[in-house]
Amino acid sequence: MSNKRKLSATQEDYLAAIFRIEQQHGVIRANLIASEIGVTRPTVTTALKHLSALNLIVYQPYQPIKLTEQGRKQALAIAHRNIILFLFFRDTLKFSEKRAKEIACRLEHAIDDEVVVQLGKLVLYFEQSGCVPNNWEELYVPHEKKQYVDILFPGKDKV
Repeated sequence: MSNKRKLSATQEDYLAAIFRIEQQHGVIRANLIASEIGVTRPTVTTALKHLSALNLIVYQPYQPIKLTEQGRKQALAIAHRNIILFLFFRDTLKFSEKRAKEIACRLEHAIDDEVVVQLGKLVLYFEQSGCVPNNWEELYVPHEKKQYVDILFPGKDKV
């Protein structure tokens, strides 16, 4: 999306939902999107018109919705961003699956692609090398000079 306008978090959520529905059901309809996101059909219609104006979907009332090539690329990028963040929080930082999903969903809109690529490399490195022990939190020992986490968040050493 280098030259294009950045999507809002809500637009990204709709695009991701459309992509998931396409993967699960094959056919994308407004009622499935409304159910997936938890909004009304008129709200979905408004969002679909915006995404269509951005040439991310093909939308005609009462017809199945289709992702354009650009829409599919962006939806795939959003999905990859979410997966990388989810894996980092679940597998590396040892958050619960539910909490890792929540954090990934919030951060996926705020983090840029360069950071996600580097984070993805780090996650892959940790996975392949096995260099992060499962009990890494227990191995944390504050040094004489207090660690930043101890100074900024006293008493918050457990997740």
